[in-house]
Amino acid sequence: MQTAPLPDDESARLSALCQYQILDTEPESAFDDLTYLASNICGTSIAVISLIDAQRQWFKSKVGLDIASTPRDVAFCSYTILQSDILIVPDALLDERFATNPLVVKPPHIRFYAGMPLITPEGHALGTICVVDFVPRELSSSQIQALQVLGRQVVAQLELRRGLLESERLMREAQSKEAALSESEERFRTMADSAPFLIWMNGPDKQPIFYNQRWLRFTGRSLEQAIREGWKQRLHPDDQKSWLKTFTAAFDTQTLYTIEYRLKRADGEYRWMLETGVPRFLSNGTFAGFTGSCVDITERKAAEQDSQLLQTVTQAIVTSADFYSALKVALQKVCEATQWEFGEAWVPSPDKTVMECSPAWYSKTNRLEEFRRQSEAFTFPPGVGIPGRVWKTKQTEWHQDVSIEASTTFIRAQLALDAGLKATLGIPLLANDEVITVLVFYMFEARQEDQRLIDLIAASTELGLFVQRKQAEEEVRKSLAREQELNKFKSSFIANISHELRTPLTSVLGLSTVLLQQHFGSINSRQEQYLSLIYSSGEHLLNLINDLLDIAKIEAGKQELNKASANATALCQSAIEMIEVRAIAKRQTLSLTLPVAVESVVVDQQRIIQILLNYLSNAVKFTPEGGTITLSSRLADGVELEANTLPVGSTHLSSSCVTLDARFLVFDVSDTGVGIPIDKQHLLFQLFQQIDDTSNSQQTGSGLGLALSKQFAELHGGRVSFTSTVGVGSTFSVWLPL
Repeated sequence: MQTAPLPDDESARLSALCQYQILDTEPESAFDDLTYLASNICGTSIAVISLIDAQRQWFKSKVGLDIASTPRDVAFCSYTILQSDILIVPDALLDERFATNPLVVKPPHIRFYAGMPLITPEGHALGTICVVDFVPRELSSSQIQALQVLGRQVVAQLELRRGLLESERLMREAQSKEAALSESEERFRTMADSAPFLIWMNGPDKQPIFYNQRWLRFTGRSLEQAIREGWKQRLHPDDQKSWLKTFTAAFDTQTLYTIEYRLKRADGEYRWMLETGVPRFLSNGTFAGFTGSCVDITERKAAEQDSQLLQTVTQAIVTSADFYSALKVALQKVCEATQWEFGEAWVPSPDKTVMECSPAWYSKTNRLEEFRRQSEAFTFPPGVGIPGRVWKTKQTEWHQDVSIEASTTFIRAQLALDAGLKATLGIPLLANDEVITVLVFYMFEARQEDQRLIDLIAASTELGLFVQRKQAEEEVRKSLAREQELNKFKSSFIANISHELRTPLTSVLGLSTVLLQQHFGSINSRQEQYLSLIYSSGEHLLNLINDLLDIAKIEAGKQELNKASANATALCQSAIEMIEVRAIAKRQTLSLTLPVAVESVVVDQQRIIQILLNYLSNAVKFTPEGGTITLSSRLADGVELEANTLPVGSTHLSSSCVTLDARFLVFDVSDTGVGIPIDKQHLLFQLFQQIDDTSNSQQTGSGLGLALSKQFAELHGGRVSFTSTVGVGSTFSVWLPL
């Protein structure tokens, strides 16, 4: 019996296994559920989660086994942990590693094994999840994939279990440290006075018993005053309810809490604080109250609010339908987050000579409708008015009270006075150093310059880029709409003109046929030649018209397939019969090879024959006299389909993703023709593109056949492809899904 070698990382692997603290533990449902799933999915008698120790394999979970472990030297799993993916042994008696294994030649007579290694995030294989049976067998691809997924889930459970153990350890350490802190309260008082943040303590009755010196300086109170008054009266009125709720809940449950609120400083300014309260316990476990700290986070809160504002505005712009909607939502979000009552957006005129009032504006009140209406009539050249000056200088502009400024400074001063507007802020939104728009905000009160708000919006170059992107998106939408309208007109025109041509052309073909059949009397050879030319030319024109109609229907999304079960052999024979006369005329050998036993395929028979006829017609056209043309069929899968894209410059495939396990019936038309130059192969399957044999000027076409073939194949959910070598020949293929 062969014994598996030790992994290269055996020492580190065993150390990692020990750290998980799982060996010889009781069964756990999280692991048992996974073992049950493995047995059920794979349909095996036995499934286990095994962990490979130094001398044994121990079973954390098992189905169909009564033993808890086996010696490591007989464990199949000892081989599994040597690799990174699943190990499958279809028949142990046929595998030299296990043929003489006691577990194989003696009870329980194991014959089949499949195991997925349990690899930790650090790369150590701790063991396996495996399935075992007493008869040889194979796993399906879905069963293999399921076993791989279950293996990852076992590792996830191991990690979760280890995390919980670590959390418990950290909690015990924290409790131990808290106990030590309670016993050294006096030392804490000394240290608290030198701390760089506010510290307080209260007793089990919630009453304050201590404030450090920084707290007293912040509030402007003596220790006696602070203890007597408490701190509730210094909380911001809007924060008192939430603070009391959080504090009471934490006190009642004796648990740590954190909360943010505003606390009044000695100078009357409210500052944002981050308060953390930790319960204290005496050495005997008696609850002694809370110790808390307050850190001034005013600047951080301001930064968070600024960031949130920019994020909100940016997100709103990104999701806006168009450019002006983006501007409006930007104005709205800024006004809602600040004290500004009204916002308007000015944009450069198409010729970039003046700033014009855009349709985007926002107002918190109806009082400003007249101001807005009259402002629409204004335009501002560079350097004139707030919009013009901000446009020219690319700098923000603040006015404390525009209603009292000269009309040369604020041209709409009288309008602002009538509306009651005073403080005004103009901000440029820049993208690539170009002013995309100027946002102007107003409020009803005079206000000193808010540099933080100016810096916030003015520094947000991303905001300008997003607005510019919306502007570009709108232009693209307009361009696409115009293009779609033109395509619609083109399709309609083609359909109408084709219909108008087809009616008289049908009459011409009918009359020429009647004359050729000499229903109205005999005709001479020259008349017969001319009538044949009329008929063949008319038939060619009718085919071209039909192709144009098909293209128009496909582009309009109105082309429908009449799918039905069709005999694959009959399809090929029909196409061969239609082209046979032309091939015989050029003394070409036309053969049909159908080795694939596919009795039927669900397709639109007319369209598939049309594809094959296009391929065969081109083959006859571009193959010299005496050449060979073959129509054959084969079965293929998605892997082969993807592989057709690999030979650069020689193989081309219509685009679209397919699954690798997809099945296809492939028709190939091969010829010994002139081949297609590499520099022209990219033109194939495109509308109105012809690649003619320059040595024979008679080889002409409409340039529609291959394009239609590609469209019809893709309507079936299939693909087209080709290979070609100059001087050797070409093979054109159509792939039809089964």
